[in-house]
Amino acid sequence: MNYDVHGKKLPIPSFFQVYNYGGGNGDKDREIVYAELTGDTPALINYYYINNNIPHSFQSHAFDDLSGYSKIGDVYNDIRNMLIKKGEIYNGYKPKKYDFNSKVFLLDSGAFNIVKYVAKKVNYKFDKFIDELIIQMKEYYNFANNLKIDIVVSFDLGGKYTEKDGEGSDVELKKFFNSMNTDEVNNILLEETIKYLKENPDYYPNVLATIHGDLQEDYKKCTEFVLSLEKKHSYKFWGFALGGIASYKKLDKSWYKDIDFNETGKKDYISTVGPARAAKIVRELIADNRPIHALGCGGYPNIATNYFSGATSFDAASPVRRVGDGNAKSTKYVFSTTSPADAKFSKYFVGGINSNNTLRKEPCQYVDINLVDDKMDLCGCDVCEEANSVNRIKKLYSIKDTDSEANYFSRQLMGLHAVRQHRKLCEVISNYSSIQDFCKDYPNDLNLGLVIIFEQL
Repeated sequence: MNYDVHGKKLPIPSFFQVYNYGGGNGDKDREIVYAELTGDTPALINYYYINNNIPHSFQSHAFDDLSGYSKIGDVYNDIRNMLIKKGEIYNGYKPKKYDFNSKVFLLDSGAFNIVKYVAKKVNYKFDKFIDELIIQMKEYYNFANNLKIDIVVSFDLGGKYTEKDGEGSDVELKKFFNSMNTDEVNNILLEETIKYLKENPDYYPNVLATIHGDLQEDYKKCTEFVLSLEKKHSYKFWGFALGGIASYKKLDKSWYKDIDFNETGKKDYISTVGPARAAKIVRELIADNRPIHALGCGGYPNIATNYFSGATSFDAASPVRRVGDGNAKSTKYVFSTTSPADAKFSKYFVGGINSNNTLRKEPCQYVDINLVDDKMDLCGCDVCEEANSVNRIKKLYSIKDTDSEANYFSRQLMGLHAVRQHRKLCEVISNYSSIQDFCKDYPNDLNLGLVIIFEQL
């Protein structure tokens, strides 16, 4: 099954690859350069990184003036060409013709950073804060419309504002956030979003209403509020986005305290519970087949439970981020299973499902590249076909001193293979009507544990 998104097919379920160019360099540049290796895998991009109206670290001049563009895919096509011309490509790789317009693009606001900027701009005056936030919201929606971005996550307050998020050092900012009723502000933004969309009937992007809530009951209330807004304004959102549930460490323990993890033999499954329960709450309340995207919840262990609980898509930066674990010193020890403590390796995703849909024998996990067997059979995806062997990946990784682009290429071969594995899992589970049937046909330790967890949700 697919959703038709402006003439492009969005499979159910779908894994969205996160592109954070504009929020960093290095691997983020090369992920764009080698985009053809993940084909038409949908892309999530961050407004805060690609909108240079608000100054931020690593901002790219490529985003200074986008007035000459009418399609977001063309922006990324030009960035890719620019990076290749700069030489940010391995000379042993021949780039293929590629068009980013083949992808379904999803825009998230990165509101966490925008909200901090707005609060300081209005000197922490709440009334002015709301007015300015609505202005920023409209600029966000206009930006998406001008670039014909396919799907947009509705503008909201973003993440939780705690000392762990770095707010503790700014006393005034922390005090302002703590005094704010975030549910009230998010509700205002949801209603202002509907008003904006009704005033702009030809708005191009499909819009996802963002659901939030500290507790499961709050999540239910937020969903019910959105449904009441739809009825009040005679307008329906295209779908829904699940916010604030990506990290179990930030969730109230009531989300998962009734789950017995003992039968699985480990507590690693704890991260799967919040997103699955959130998806289940929203799916049961909306009682239709509209899309539900679980923001930041596309880690490999989460995908099956998310999907069978009602989510239709998800994203995660982890598949590519884990290659960033590697440092220069590790390149000297990539062919050794022992290394100094300060040698940190890029990680390779092992396990999963082969391109011919057979289950791989390795446990699903990220492994330091030096610990991966040189002779391990690859999965057969497009990335692995390019890589040819683990040994070749290691050789490319090892020559950073003499060819930094070879090292970057090895890291992309690792990261984009992981993206392909997440996408392959989505393709396979789409053929099943229950998680039990899927796990019966693909009985590894991860999947058998997921069934135990799923049946307790």
